[in-house]
Amino acid sequence: MLKFIARILRFAGADAGKLKLSALISFFEGLVQNVPIIVAWLIFVKITDQTLAEPDIAMAFLVILASLVLRWVLRYAFVRLQSDGAARVGGRERIRIGDLFKRFPMSYFTEGNIGNVTSVITGDLSFAEDYGMTKLEDVITGLVSLFIACAFMLWVDWRTALASVIGCVLAMLALQAVEKVTKRHAPVRQEEAARLTGAVLEYTEGISVIKALNMAGAAAKRISTAIDDNRRRAIDFEQGMLRPINRYLDCYALTIAAVLFLSFWQYFNGEMSLAVVVMVALFVFRVYAPAMGLVSGTAMMRIMEAGLDRYERLRQVPIIDADGKNKTLESFDVVFDDVTFSYGDSETLKQVSFTAKERSMTALVGASGSGKTTIANLIVRFWDAQEGSVKVGGVDVREMTCDSLLRYTSMVFQHVYLFNDTIENNIRFGSPDATHEEIVDAAQKARCHNFIEALPDGYQTMVGEGGSTLSGGEKQRVSIARAILKDAPIVLLDEATASVDPDNERHIQAAINELVRDKTLIVIAHRLSTIRRADQILVVDEGRIVERGTHDDLVALCGAYRKLWERRQKAKSWRIAHKGSV
Repeated sequence: MLKFIARILRFAGADAGKLKLSALISFFEGLVQNVPIIVAWLIFVKITDQTLAEPDIAMAFLVILASLVLRWVLRYAFVRLQSDGAARVGGRERIRIGDLFKRFPMSYFTEGNIGNVTSVITGDLSFAEDYGMTKLEDVITGLVSLFIACAFMLWVDWRTALASVIGCVLAMLALQAVEKVTKRHAPVRQEEAARLTGAVLEYTEGISVIKALNMAGAAAKRISTAIDDNRRRAIDFEQGMLRPINRYLDCYALTIAAVLFLSFWQYFNGEMSLAVVVMVALFVFRVYAPAMGLVSGTAMMRIMEAGLDRYERLRQVPIIDADGKNKTLESFDVVFDDVTFSYGDSETLKQVSFTAKERSMTALVGASGSGKTTIANLIVRFWDAQEGSVKVGGVDVREMTCDSLLRYTSMVFQHVYLFNDTIENNIRFGSPDATHEEIVDAAQKARCHNFIEALPDGYQTMVGEGGSTLSGGEKQRVSIARAILKDAPIVLLDEATASVDPDNERHIQAAINELVRDKTLIVIAHRLSTIRRADQILVVDEGRIVERGTHDDLVALCGAYRKLWERRQKAKSWRIAHKGSV
């Protein structure tokens, strides 16, 4: 338990002082709450001695009232310090983890860790925040009560003190057995909870596909299995705890019985006064109660420790820019020099080399899975190349921190994610210090101001999780407004007009023209008609650049690009024929 206290204080960091002060206040509150019992005993002594006077009753009332007021003040101070400290620690650690997430390699989020991450943020940290400081108080109060119990019994009689000490020692040994069980089961329970969270997330995120393919039963099997495993672990945990908890409580029950027996035995033998016996009878149940309550918190403490273990493992995930430095770039060309990259055992890029000159447009074309998106991901350092180098402004991206690199880049991808917040705050995400006027200006350039103004709450309209209340084209324009507001010199564009209707395509294309003005633009092209004016077009096939040049150069080459171009031209002429037409 002392190790648990030390760990909670280390976890609290800069706020540990508040927790220590709250623990000290809790200690004094534990002493003060015994004042009414002591006063009651003193009154009883005067009654048995027939010396009770009216001033004694008034004094007893005032002392009890003062103790209650003091206890209220101490409790208020304790709760304020504890709640403030817990909230600050929880908030700080969530922000710290959020900062680390953007520095994790993307591979971490594709290795089945989403359930684990979610459980850490929503479960482990919340559990520590809500119960960690409370359990700290319970441990302190329980240990103080044991000290007071043994000291009081020693004052009463050495035999009652010996019974109390023996009972407390046996209880602590039984508590060790409880801790062994909880230490063995708690990590397993946390792992099952993470698996259950991951299964639920997977099911809810894919519900549209599940319903469309009528796979609800098969898809729900993983959730059912996770729930059954979680239930089984919980039952095993409770059953394993039952016997050692009962032994722990039995130790205090026997201790209380022994103290009462010895007190009454001494009274009948004339060795103890009735006042002292009454005092023992009043005091013995009250003083051992906090110590008996320690066992209920032991399981929670071990679960909390397992959660903190998982949280600390998350913090120890190697960050991608551990050796990076904040760099200031003077130019904004992008250079790939003999880059090879693999996702695990699958080699995705093979000796890729090209230069995207500053304030020029470079288009990447090729079949799905050829490596186009991987090239864009390496530029912003979502992953690092295994061989070769990626340079931005003459600086290898591996020498830069993620923050300094992303400061110079904006990304607009086909699948847009908006946060469950107002439209204004979603646009402001591109520049947190932007004014409302600057946001409106960016929205006008992105051709989304008019539809925003038409919404019931305008810029203060909530867009729902993932932007669910907006159409695909509207979300796309909001994301472009965000990028325009950021005004980064390098823009990566996964062509935003690939899957929208003609009307939205016209607006989005106009917004893109505003976004890429005087920028270094790298675009992943789906519609070849949009890149005819590119300064260079790179044709990617199975991880290699097989052709490069302008549109006219590549069409004249009669290679892979020309085949793609001719195929697109034929597709544009397709029409749905009416029945009976030739």
